[in-house]
Amino acid sequence: MDVNKTDVVAPIGSGGPKKEEKRGTDEEQREKNHDTEAEASGASPWEGTEAFAVDGLLAGVLTPEVQQAFDSLARQIEPLRAEVERAKGREAHFKELAEKHSFLPVPGRWEFSRELTHVLSNSEHLTPPPSLVVLHLVNADDIRRRFGRRALDAALIHVCAVIDANLHPTDVAGSLGGNDFGLILLVGNDELAQTKTQSLIDAVKAQPFPWQEETLTLEIVAGVATLENVDTPENAIQAADKELVASLGQTDPGPQEPTAEKA
Repeated sequence: MDVNKTDVVAPIGSGGPKKEEKRGTDEEQREKNHDTEAEASGASPWEGTEAFAVDGLLAGVLTPEVQQAFDSLARQIEPLRAEVERAKGREAHFKELAEKHSFLPVPGRWEFSRELTHVLSNSEHLTPPPSLVVLHLVNADDIRRRFGRRALDAALIHVCAVIDANLHPTDVAGSLGGNDFGLILLVGNDELAQTKTQSLIDAVKAQPFPWQEETLTLEIVAGVATLENVDTPENAIQAADKELVASLGQTDPGPQEPTAEKA
């Protein structure tokens, strides 16, 4: 029985539903007198003669034992209802944590992968096919080692700001975790995607990152993959990351310190 459900209460009587029959004047008068007496005494006109159907069960005059059972059931339900509300609140909190990065102004990897899944499921309707770009901050570990964690976090935020300033309104940016970023480019073919990626690399390099009394030049490498005949976000990221690793091998930056200039 659902205590939150408002059920239709219908008198069914002790002998089931009654059919309407034509009654005489004397019978109507007797019934009117009975109702008048019941009102005068304060008793229910149904008492002793009628029951009510509540959710398929008969519930007439409840005995103390039955009333006690209902009260006990209600007391058990209230804590369960409160626990359900708390669980919904925790679910919403964890969902928000999964969607947002802990400190970067871009979606986290889970939310970015969800967006990538949506693009892949509709890629057959996009001509030319979209592209995925994976960006990696090469000298992130050097910044971390020389200036500490706060400097690295600030450098990643700086990269996000540069990327956001150079994105097309239809493009999607997100964090892939660590020092990596993902971009979904919906407009343009592979050649335009390569050009766009190089312009982002140049823009990050052209806008040094200020930290304390120094300005640091940030080095970015990237890999680009066309989202054609790709079935999962993992495969798409792997394809772009393969191109990124090849770029790292070509540039071979080595364990260089970040270029710093006095402000």
